[in-house]
Amino acid sequence: MSKSRRVIKQYLLHSYPEQVQSEFAEWFASPFDRAVKDEVLLNEWENLTPSEDKKAIKQSYKAVWERIGRSESRVHRMSLFRSILRAAAVIVVAVALTAMVKILASNTSRVEWQEVYVGKGESRSIELADGSVMELAAGSRLIYPSKFTDDVRRVYLSGEAYADIAKDERHRFVISAEQIDVIVHGTQFMVRSYDANSEVEVMLLEGSVDMQTKGLVQNRVVRMHPGDLVKLDKRTGRVSCENVPQDMFNDNFKARTLTFVNSRLGDIASQLERVFNVRIVVDNASLAEDRYYSAFVNDESLDRILSTLEQSGRMSYYWKNGEIHLYNK
Repeated sequence: MSKSRRVIKQYLLHSYPEQVQSEFAEWFASPFDRAVKDEVLLNEWENLTPSEDKKAIKQSYKAVWERIGRSESRVHRMSLFRSILRAAAVIVVAVALTAMVKILASNTSRVEWQEVYVGKGESRSIELADGSVMELAAGSRLIYPSKFTDDVRRVYLSGEAYADIAKDERHRFVISAEQIDVIVHGTQFMVRSYDANSEVEVMLLEGSVDMQTKGLVQNRVVRMHPGDLVKLDKRTGRVSCENVPQDMFNDNFKARTLTFVNSRLGDIASQLERVFNVRIVVDNASLAEDRYYSAFVNDESLDRILSTLEQSGRMSYYWKNGEIHLYNK
């Protein structure tokens, strides 16, 4: 069972503290994992026995429909809220989802959501309505509003981005990326948060940000300073911070560069797959846990990168049937 399915099922079956309810509602209202949310709620609807009569369920369904139907948003409106519309009765029988409905009701009437996906071997620059610029790396998805209308300027990222955020002291900027929020105070930084990677990384170049974890047993807020690289290990929930030379990231990020700071080989292989649009197999599980420090800033070829990694570790590689295999020397 995927993490998303497990979270939804556990939430519907248990009573959580108010803070957890709020965090769940925020995640559920986000544009990510729409198909999974839709499927799980429909399955739960089939298995639940409503605690209210059919008339009350129909009234609840109609109320949610009207709130969303009055929205002026057109882009992704139906796909974003389809799971709520189809399973409105679940909202009735699971009182804990009230917070989710409130968030939906407040967020659906004023914005149009845009979604950008950057394919393998590509990169793309996106300028947001406030003048902020986000440079997206290969395999990244960004979901953002056509204009910012709330007190918080929020976007959703899955993947890797270099962000140059426009200053606005009255409206803070937040990037939601899987298990973290990056709360921005006018700055330049890098976020790497791929589903397939074992770690989430935030590298601060200029200014100040707070990296805030969410959904963990014990959440943390880390105030970052220029040069700080903060990592969240998704397997253990451990948060670590180290200071690295800023020139490893700065302007180099805007070109096709690759920087790995104490990164697992398995994550490096996934990144190389995205950038070069190839299939890479790590033949040994323990080898995938080896960590490397490497920066490639001169548009090196894939073979040059692999040769460099081969010299600095216990890994070697070969091509077979169009795939690259990494193995122990």
